Amino acid sequence: MKFIRNVNWALCLLTLVTGTKAQELEVFANLEGGIPFSSSLKDFHEELANQITIESFETTDNFGYNYGFTVGFRFNQNASVFFNNRVSGAKTSVADFSGFIRLTNELSGYTFGLEYEIMFREFDKSKLNLGIKGLVTPSKLTLTSESNIQNEVQSESLEFNSLDFGGALGLNYEYSLGFFTLRAHLDVNIYLGGKLTLEDDDSGGFLTDQNGDKVTTSWTGLAGGLGILIPLSK
Repeated sequence: MKFIRNVNWALCLLTLVTGTKAQELEVFANLEGGIPFSSSLKDFHEELANQITIESFETTDNFGYNYGFTVGFRFNQNASVFFNNRVSGAKTSVADFSGFIRLTNELSGYTFGLEYEIMFREFDKSKLNLGIKGLVTPSKLTLTSESNIQNEVQSESLEFNSLDFGGALGLNYEYSLGFFTLRAHLDVNIYLGGKLTLEDDDSGGFLTDQNGDKVTTSWTGLAGGLGILIPLSK
C-alpha cells in the first residue's frame, strides 16, 4: 500500500509541475526489446546446466535478450507516465524416444516509470527528443526442472522476487502521420540492486551462484521500442 501511495503522489506532482490540460493528453503503446550489458542470471543458468552430465543436453536460450510492451500517457508533450512488461529466460533440454529432461529459468519484470522529454531537434514532420526516465521494477524469477522418463514424470519449481530501482537516458524519435505519430526510442537503462530472494521465505536469504555471489535480475542494458502515439483530444 505504501508503494501505491508513493506512485499516486508522484503522479499528482507530475501533473502539477507540467500544468496538464485535457487537450494536451496523448496515449502511446510500444513493442519493446532489450539486450543486457552483462547477466549473472546467464552464468547461474550455465552452472545449473553443467550439473547435468547427459550427452546432447543443449542450451537454446540463456538471457541474451528481453522483450515486451509499454503503454502510457504523455502530458504537455514532455512528461509521461507508463507501464512496461518485459520477459527473458533460459532453457536447456534433451529429448529422445524414452522421454525428456528440461531446465528453464523465466524472468518477468513489471516497470512503473516516469519520463521527462527535452526537445533536441525538430524537422518538418518529425522531431528528436532527449528522454530522462525514473524506473521501479518488481521482478519474478521462476526456476523449473522437469523430466518425463519412461512415463515417470517429475517437476520442481522455485520462485524468487526482487525490487529494482533505476533510471534511463535515451533518444525518442517521432514522425507525424496526421492523426497519429510513429514513435521509436533507444535507451540506456541503469539499475541498482535486483538481488533475488525466495518467495514466501522470511529468512532473508538471497539466490547465490557457486561462488557465493548474489544473483541479480540484470535489467541494466540497452532497450529500444517502436510504437504509436495518439492524441486523445486537441
